Amino acid sequence: MQTFRLVFVLVCIVPSCRLWANPPADSGVSAVRGVPVTIEAGFATPPLSARVRCFWWWLNGHVTKTAITRDLEQMRAKGFGGAMIFDADGSSQRGNTQVPAGPMFGSPAWRVLFKHAVREAERLGLELSLNIQSGWNLGGPNVTPIEAAKQLTWSEKRVQGPLSFDAVLPSPKQRAGFYRDIALVAYRAKPTQQVPSEHKPIRQLELKSAFREIGGSAPDCRILLTDYPARPGEEDVLLKNVVNLTDRLDDKGRLRWDVPRGNWVLLRFGYTITGARVSTSSGQWQGLVVDYMSSDVFRGYWQRHVEPLLNDIGPLAGKTLKYLHTDSWECGGMNWTPNFETTFHKKRGYDPIPYLPIVAGKIVENRHASNCFLADFRKTISDCVADDHYAVFRKLAGDRSLGTHPESGGPHAGPFDALKCLGRSTIPMGEFWAPSPHRPRPENRFFVKQAASAAHIYGKRLVAAEGFTSIGPHWSEVAWRDLKSSFDREACAGLNLTFIHTFTCSPQEMGIPGQEYFAGTHFNPQVTWWNKACTIVSYFDRCQFLLQQGQFVADVCYYYGDHVPNLVQRKQSDPAGVLPGFDYDVLDEEILLSDMKVERGRLVLSGGMSYRLLVLPDNGTLSLGALKKLRDLVRDGATVIGPKPRKMASLTGYPESQSQFQNLADSLWGKANGQVGHKPYSQGRVIWGKSARDVLHDARIRPDFQFTAHRPDATLDYIHRRVNEIDIYFVSNQRPRMETARCTFRVNGKQP
Repeated sequence: MQTFRLVFVLVCIVPSCRLWANPPADSGVSAVRGVPVTIEAGFATPPLSARVRCFWWWLNGHVTKTAITRDLEQMRAKGFGGAMIFDADGSSQRGNTQVPAGPMFGSPAWRVLFKHAVREAERLGLELSLNIQSGWNLGGPNVTPIEAAKQLTWSEKRVQGPLSFDAVLPSPKQRAGFYRDIALVAYRAKPTQQVPSEHKPIRQLELKSAFREIGGSAPDCRILLTDYPARPGEEDVLLKNVVNLTDRLDDKGRLRWDVPRGNWVLLRFGYTITGARVSTSSGQWQGLVVDYMSSDVFRGYWQRHVEPLLNDIGPLAGKTLKYLHTDSWECGGMNWTPNFETTFHKKRGYDPIPYLPIVAGKIVENRHASNCFLADFRKTISDCVADDHYAVFRKLAGDRSLGTHPESGGPHAGPFDALKCLGRSTIPMGEFWAPSPHRPRPENRFFVKQAASAAHIYGKRLVAAEGFTSIGPHWSEVAWRDLKSSFDREACAGLNLTFIHTFTCSPQEMGIPGQEYFAGTHFNPQVTWWNKACTIVSYFDRCQFLLQQGQFVADVCYYYGDHVPNLVQRKQSDPAGVLPGFDYDVLDEEILLSDMKVERGRLVLSGGMSYRLLVLPDNGTLSLGALKKLRDLVRDGATVIGPKPRKMASLTGYPESQSQFQNLADSLWGKANGQVGHKPYSQGRVIWGKSARDVLHDARIRPDFQFTAHRPDATLDYIHRRVNEIDIYFVSNQRPRMETARCTFRVNGKQP
């Protein structure tokens, strides 16, 4: 006997209210070719905008016109809204047989197939997206070292002065014969007797310097804000004693310098390539990963590889081909780009060159200052990734009437602020996995809350996700047991546009089940239950239509800090402390500083979201800019929950900024005596030692959704959206069994 999860969508309306025939433009109600769709009509026949898409794998480029036409016709028949063309290989992974090679991505023969696919999609009324390369980690076969992802490298030499030094310094380590100088700095080493017997370097220096990723499942990266306790005299050099000798270094690496008395350490800094390469690409589409910190590099890639494809399809670019894509960051760390020192100085307000010895394992000034520099260093890298890669991607796409939906927020923790990167997309896109031995735990499977928060705070309607990814065992999924349960969970986190992963294009001569990608839940005409796929696709489409309407309803906004890397974990991690019964968004520093204000006691954003409470991270670390904004919000009537900030992780404006920080914290929190307390400030207040849920209960705010069930361990989740006077609740049973429950919704004067 099979049991099914209880899931329903409840639409509450004013009894006398009539559903719109012509809703206002900002109502959130979908439209088909400019004609508004009512709730009833859209639920019965979801419009194209609400229908599922898929990752449409062109495996090793081995596709044909006949297979392309058949796939698109089958998608249309089963209720898909479109597909994303994704050329890649991976067919031979996990011991599988390599599929034959087809045309390489972007080659003349591949472009013929691409044009055919777009024209067929136009004929069938489908929308397409395109992954702008073969595989992922943006790059390719003609990416030169000067265009490739880069990282710092250095060499060290000690000299005893006084001395007239004239020699070529040791060349730093390099890859692929590529190296460029940045700077030469020197300092007088301490006498041996002044060096502590136990000299600990900066903890996790390689991660703090962005030489590699931290992890692959949206880890909590605040650990990079901590270090070993400071010890007296442990610094290698005071900042004032770092000497910049760059102007004495010629282009051959020769230094001419009259060395003063003492034992001097010479550090020659430059950059080389990271060596990161494109992953899982077809045929000859191998090569280096591009420099994600350079707008010029992205524009060059665009001109070579994207513009020709868009020119091929003419007016169908922006009409049938609607979106462009790049996949998740899995290219490791990168930490330099040409002129990075200038960008750093502009954004952080001080020169990074005297601090570079920190990256080489030294402690400059003191341990705290060294960690603050590294935090500024990572934050500047993140700014470059967001503004010189993902923002440029959207700008170039927009110039051709196209949108973007890159997986720019992890879950691999590269050197970026995930919400900020996702905010640069037309559609923020995350991912979620089907249950499998590869990712058995929920915290390793569900990552949509991040994309949903980005959409909500940046004022975007759609929340997309690569859905049902899996790395085996294959062919064992049961659609209603495995796929629906994963979809329902992420729908409660904000998902409203699923890209099914995966639909592999397989020419008829490849037989049954045909050629298949090594990962993903196989969802295509080769599976035995394909003829019955309409039912579950229809379920996804109808839910997505309703979940695309109006505005998300949340009582609380959680500020996740200004550190880098920074990622949002699954909804159930509940950093805001509101579950169950209430919901929340996660906020980044950019939107906090630029967009949040207070109206009638509520925290509001220009995109339409509003919240009762703002919750701070529990690690006591904030930027000075964030603390100043909190003062303004509380002054204007906001309620802020969180511990008194103890420190900032930045050297911008230091040391004056430190005294400003302390004065602001004191004015808002006072002494913050006791584990629990509150302090009024002008029209608002700050509270510490309580969860957001407790504060809402204290204010007699009823839960937005609550239930009582026959079984004490029953677990129901929900999401609430509101469009004008209509409230839409989606409720999901999170356990694989039948439940009987009495549910209460925070609406009045309405009926379902």
